[in-house]
Amino acid sequence: MEREDNSDPIPIDILLEILSRSSTKSIARFGLASKFCASLLRGPDFTELFLTRPSTRPRLLFAVGNSDEWRFYSSPQNPDEDHSLEVVSADFHMQLPKDMVGKEIFGPVSGLLYFPNMGTDTVPVICNPMTGLLKRLTQITSKYNPTSLLGYDLIGKQYKVLSIIYSPYGSEEHVSTLGTRDVSWRKVRCHVNHDPPIKEGICINGVLYYIVDVYRNKLLKIGCFDVRSEKLRFLHKDSTTMSLSSCLSPIKLINYKGKLGVISWSWNCYRDVIKFCLWILEDDQKQEWLKREYTLPVYTGVKNNAYVVAGVTATGEIIVSMNKKFKPFLVYYFNPERNTLKKVRIPGLEASEDYSRVQAFVDYAEDLKCI
Repeated sequence: MEREDNSDPIPIDILLEILSRSSTKSIARFGLASKFCASLLRGPDFTELFLTRPSTRPRLLFAVGNSDEWRFYSSPQNPDEDHSLEVVSADFHMQLPKDMVGKEIFGPVSGLLYFPNMGTDTVPVICNPMTGLLKRLTQITSKYNPTSLLGYDLIGKQYKVLSIIYSPYGSEEHVSTLGTRDVSWRKVRCHVNHDPPIKEGICINGVLYYIVDVYRNKLLKIGCFDVRSEKLRFLHKDSTTMSLSSCLSPIKLINYKGKLGVISWSWNCYRDVIKFCLWILEDDQKQEWLKREYTLPVYTGVKNNAYVVAGVTATGEIIVSMNKKFKPFLVYYFNPERNTLKKVRIPGLEASEDYSRVQAFVDYAEDLKCI
């Protein structure tokens, strides 16, 4: 006689509560179990629980690279304002050999990192540092090496890759949508011929911005790719040219409170100060820029090329991070509106002799849709 199974199914609300307390990798595996499990993760009830997790709050993401591999860490982005120096731990997430993903990292874009070149075969790869999952993408066929960037459509909830091919005969722009059955490349019409992007892109409110080199180093302009409509244009007015030509070096695109920003900085090693030049695109249609300049006194005792701007937080704080593993490893929070400076030490990234390269990214958080 077979024994009766008197066990009752786990109630949905309890199951969702268990999932909300599980690791990101466990949630990802659960979603792959069946269509029913996947539908639970997409439901509004679990989405609300997921957004209350500490890991969905903005964090600093660090990519530490040496000659062989990348190692990924993250730390809380909002330090305690009651202390002049705070020590914050860094959580390790995953490591990747460079022969799998290459030497360049772009992003993060809505929870995902983008590697435009996978090793030597120029195949792009997307990565979720929280789940440790990788996906190798389909590369466009061309005898010329393409340059590609990842963007996200907020309305259609789709990731798209913009690939630019430059040849002696001109440039071609192609787009591919991820997560669909048809991953073929579509050619995008662009009325301005340009070289591939020379800086990493940034996706803000469904628009992918990137700095391009027009007419072979004679002029720098910003390309704007609307991820949803797949239309490509350039910020071409004189104000754009002035914003780039008058900036210091280096230059980085940032998200300044939901608007495109261009920030550059220079270091005066004799006075131990960092000078920032910040341009904010106040009106995208009229292409009106607002320029601000700040001077940050920082005594570090290290070389002037040891720091880079990681980005700007949602509250407007400029985060400056070390770009190599030093001891101590420091991150500075500069609030230009309050004229305050916060210094944070991260022991998990310290090394006395290991000068591995460090890339820092702001506002990184777990994203349910990419799990």
